[in-house]
Amino acid sequence: MIATYGLLSLAVLALWLGGPDSAPPWRRYAWLVLLGAATLAGLLAGFVQPAGLGWIVLLAVATGVFARPHLMPGPRVVLGVVILAVSGGLLVHWLPGFQNYRALYLVRFTPDAVPFTLFLNFDKTAAGLLLRGWSHSRLTRAADWRAIAGTVAVGAAAIVPVVIAISLGTGYVNFAPKFPPEAWLWVGVNLGFTCLAEEAVFRGFLQAQVRRLLGPVPGGSAWAIGISAIIFGLAHAAGGTTYIVLAVVAGVGYGWVYHRSGRIEASILTHFAVNATHFFLFTYPALQR
Repeated sequence: MIATYGLLSLAVLALWLGGPDSAPPWRRYAWLVLLGAATLAGLLAGFVQPAGLGWIVLLAVATGVFARPHLMPGPRVVLGVVILAVSGGLLVHWLPGFQNYRALYLVRFTPDAVPFTLFLNFDKTAAGLLLRGWSHSRLTRAADWRAIAGTVAVGAAAIVPVVIAISLGTGYVNFAPKFPPEAWLWVGVNLGFTCLAEEAVFRGFLQAQVRRLLGPVPGGSAWAIGISAIIFGLAHAAGGTTYIVLAVVAGVGYGWVYHRSGRIEASILTHFAVNATHFFLFTYPALQR
């Protein structure tokens, strides 16, 4: 387990430690080498089966070819459909070939909360890595991070009150500040695995490609934000109707942050800010019905 998920975590870090686009290939593609090593370790440990390896290889090839700047429209459309289907299936764990490690099992962070189980999702994280690694330039300077800080702050300040108001108004959560022993594990997994993967798929790929397809259509950016937010909400259908609504509302905010900043890092940080507010200050994941 340590080798598999340690290498996967290093692959995530390597996305931002690999240097600018002008850096040597060994630095720029260290994340891909580490993902390959993590996949091999997962195969040996049983977290990844041969079918899972097949999905990862298929997505790696599709995203790599899709990232070529002069790809013809026909192949681009076909590859786009393949990427959405495979990455979406990995995101919601519909594709076979993975036995994700269960890090927490039926933990109650407060007495009135639904028991919480945390999986280290190799399939979901691999999808996020491949989409983020091939499709976006990297923030490598402190000045780049400072440039997106204002947009992240504005986005979080706008989204958090709305999401919390809906959550409280529907009886989904109560005010419940806490710092449980599992907090650090939750922070690492949520930021490095969950938020990275979901933003890479829904904003970095889906929203960006819908906007590209709409071209000069009036309100194209708004349509792209709305479509990605709705699909993002439907991807959370397992949590029930209220959770879908919350995800759609939050997705609109994340989409605006991505559109405004042009950086996937901004929507990842905003997404994490919303999730962290929920985790540390309110019932998590929800009130027991």
